Amino acid sequence: MTAPRPAPSLMTAIWRGLRFRCPKCGQGRIFRAYLKQADTCDQCGEPLGAIRADDGPAWLTVLSLGPFLVAITFFVSFGHFPLWAALPVAAIAVTGAVLLLLPRIKGAFIAALWVSGLGSGAGEAD
Repeated sequence: MTAPRPAPSLMTAIWRGLRFRCPKCGQGRIFRAYLKQADTCDQCGEPLGAIRADDGPAWLTVLSLGPFLVAITFFVSFGHFPLWAALPVAAIAVTGAVLLLLPRIKGAFIAALWVSGLGSGAGEAD
């Protein structure tokens, strides 16, 4: 019988989450749809659906995109482009950045909660 594998470090788990992989084994998928968590890892059976990320990933996404949003705002405000052309380009850039970054941050957030043991909802009152 083989000894159980030690739990990965925080950085390893976060790296796996950024790549949409299970924080425990690194093989299974963490999402079954765009932002919908898998109930369990399809490789190791870890219950990932019990980890509640709630609003943390959205907050962290907006916070990390702040400098990018400021740059877009300056581009629109001080650029020598007509407003009718600059606003749609800015809206598409901001929306695209959020859509690309949000699932990665949610994966990393879920992995960090998994390592810390805080995301299972075990301490909640029924």
